[in-house]
Amino acid sequence: MTTSYEELVAEMERISTVIQKFPENLQGKVFDIMVKSYLGDQTYEAATMEEPEPEPVQHISVVDSNRVQPIKKRPIRRNKDSYSMVKDLDLLGKSGVEPFRDFLERYEVNSNIKFNTVAVYYLKNVLHIADVTIDHIYTCYKNGERKVPGNLRQSITDTSSSKYGYINMSDNHITLSVLGENLVEFELKQEA
Repeated sequence: MTTSYEELVAEMERISTVIQKFPENLQGKVFDIMVKSYLGDQTYEAATMEEPEPEPVQHISVVDSNRVQPIKKRPIRRNKDSYSMVKDLDLLGKSGVEPFRDFLERYEVNSNIKFNTVAVYYLKNVLHIADVTIDHIYTCYKNGERKVPGNLRQSITDTSSSKYGYINMSDNHITLSVLGENLVEFELKQEA
């Protein structure tokens, strides 16, 4: 295949347009791939310049000679938080209060957001715990025989976010908002 000068100039202009869509540190490699793909069997030797290493999360995939796509691979993050059972927390009702499981059954709890809110309500208004922490909520999950979210801290942060606002969280101190009280007292109660 012989490429005329005009064809090469036209293709190089198309290649330069595509290359500009990539991060600067990848543009040289994209250029090499596209020119090699365009020229086919003809040998192409890229200028040997020292290039910065590409970011480890981005790779180039050539689907065909006219289309180059970046493929992003996200690093897998593992939640490394660990929580402890609060041993002196009376969720079984030994002190004469309603057991947490019985309390939980009165409400329609179909999400972790709602569970977090009901747990904080119970801890604050039934057990009168002054300083509710993530460990208290973790203990409620275990006692309520409910699967603990993979990232409990994020689940609690979501419950306190502006989207829901059912609880307030400052450092490791958790309180119930008026929205959370209303949710538990008026919206989640199951019909008797």
